[in-house]
Amino acid sequence: MMRAYLRRGKPPKQRTSRAVWRSRSQIGALPGFFELYLGALILLLGALAYKMTALGILALAILATAALAARENLGKLNLVFIFTMLYVADATITAFLVSFGDGVARTIQFAFVFSGLLGIYLYSWRMNDLQFERAVKWVAFATLLIFVHLVFYHIGQGRYSTWKYLYDTKLAISLIVFLFFALLDFLRKKYVLLPCATILSILVIASAERKAFLLFAVISVFSTVSWKAKAFLFAFGSTLLILVATSGLDSGYLSEKLARTSTSLEGASDRYFLTVENIGDQSDVVREFVNRNARRLFEENPWFGVGATGYWKWSRTTFGDYAGLSMNVHGEINRVPAEGGIVGIIIALAYLVAVAWRTAYFAFLRPERTGSSLERAPFYLLLYVLCYAYAEAFDTALLFLVGICGMVAARLPAPRISAVLQHHYQGWKRSGMRPEAKLGK
Repeated sequence: MMRAYLRRGKPPKQRTSRAVWRSRSQIGALPGFFELYLGALILLLGALAYKMTALGILALAILATAALAARENLGKLNLVFIFTMLYVADATITAFLVSFGDGVARTIQFAFVFSGLLGIYLYSWRMNDLQFERAVKWVAFATLLIFVHLVFYHIGQGRYSTWKYLYDTKLAISLIVFLFFALLDFLRKKYVLLPCATILSILVIASAERKAFLLFAVISVFSTVSWKAKAFLFAFGSTLLILVATSGLDSGYLSEKLARTSTSLEGASDRYFLTVENIGDQSDVVREFVNRNARRLFEENPWFGVGATGYWKWSRTTFGDYAGLSMNVHGEINRVPAEGGIVGIIIALAYLVAVAWRTAYFAFLRPERTGSSLERAPFYLLLYVLCYAYAEAFDTALLFLVGICGMVAARLPAPRISAVLQHHYQGWKRSGMRPEAKLGK
């Protein structure tokens, strides 16, 4: 014992107490805890899809305990994590600008979301590559079950297209597209890539979920499939989309959406929107009216906006219970200026730039990259956020999507831009080609 003290310079008692603390901090690493937190994450997914608030709170509470179990990683919090939490806070806590009651309610929501995301982030530092892959596969399996339930529910109701009438399960449509491309290599090894791609394309078109179709097209451009396969998917999907829209197999839903998209309402007066019959059933018309008013609110409240959910409160006060007009702002490009002001815009841009840099570097610029589909999954997740947020209201599902994307990006390496440029410059020199020639200048 004395030799240990002389050799290490620390009293045995001090070493023992530190060892006890270290063993307690490793609770989350015990067998079964990874499965517990993974189960909580899947439970959260189900709660969001089926709008089960109580189960969602339970899942977040379990995920929050992961922050305590992995608290030794608190020193690994970085700017990407901070920007993500600022984004989430700007979309929730600023409800105090609307009213005290709204502010308290949204602050409680922020507290649960923050604790759950913090737990996911801190515990992820204890996970190895195999556990990350297992987590993605189990989330994919759970999403597939929700997606299958969504399809059979609507078919059982006689709806062979336009699948958006089962709580928020339609989020599984875009999520399954993202997971399909993330697990592309796995599907290729199992020799089921082509049938899965064909079936998924048909179901996405049949669902009439425009965000999912857009996401499929955008991710396929950056995916690991060959250009011939990309051209085939694009041609097949476009042909199928045109066929469904022109044949009326979707009861005219897509053709009606396309017709409304080609109709401009920019010159219409505000009185026009008040005279439209059943305006609540014409989402594109309502969104034009809402976005127009959102821009006006930004002009009147440029610095901090009207606060989270402030537009809905303002519209209820201005238009009362008039059907269809008191909806939330759709699309972050419209909501952030109106409800967050210039401060919110700065936070959103900081989040977007930080996440884009981390995910793009990891997928396309990192010297150690292998070109696998899972390696590009964080970048696909960013594309998922962009496709989902361009036209959707900032609901709880989008709140977690933004948060999860930020947590994933915060876990990725982020070298300085100068280091990346220097690495590629050295690569050009070793290849005997000038950078100007490599860039085609």
